[in-house]
Amino acid sequence: MDSTTTTILAAKLLSTTLALTAAGYGLSSSQNAVPRLYQEPVRTSTSIFAHTFYTGAKFAVPTSIGSILASAYLAYVLPEQRALWATSAGLMLATMPWTRFVMFPGIFRLIAMSKDEKLCEESEGTREHIGLLKAWVAQNYVRAGAFFAGGVVGMWAVLRA
Repeated sequence: MDSTTTTILAAKLLSTTLALTAAGYGLSSSQNAVPRLYQEPVRTSTSIFAHTFYTGAKFAVPTSIGSILASAYLAYVLPEQRALWATSAGLMLATMPWTRFVMFPGIFRLIAMSKDEKLCEESEGTREHIGLLKAWVAQNYVRAGAFFAGGVVGMWAVLRA
C-alpha cells in the first residue's frame, strides 16, 4: 500500500469517525445531561452549564475541525466522490455558524447568569434560565443532527468506493 492510499484510508476513517463521535457527544448532552439541570437552582444549573460548555468545546471544536479537514481533503483527492465528501465537509462546517449565530446568544446569557447573582435572582422569578436551557437542548439536537448527517454521507462515500 503506498502512502497516498494510506493517507486516503486514514482520512476516511477520521472523517466519518469524528463526525459520528461528535453527533453522539452532542446527542448525549441534549438527551442526558442538560435536561437534568431544569430542576436545579439557577446558580447551580448555570454554573454546571458553563462548565459543560467550556469543557465540551475542548472536545467538539477539534473533532469538528478534524472531520472537516479530512472530508475536504477527500473531496480534493477523490474527484469521483467529490460531491459526497464536499457534502460531508459542508454539513460539519455548517455547525460552526449555527453555533456562533444561533446558539451563542443563549449560551452567553446562561454563562453571564452563572457569574452574576443579580441575574440569577431575576431568572429565579422569570425562569429565564430554564427557557434558555431548553432552547439550547433543541438547538444542540439540530447541531448533532448535522454532525450525524455529515458522518452518514461520509459512510455512504466509503461504502460506494
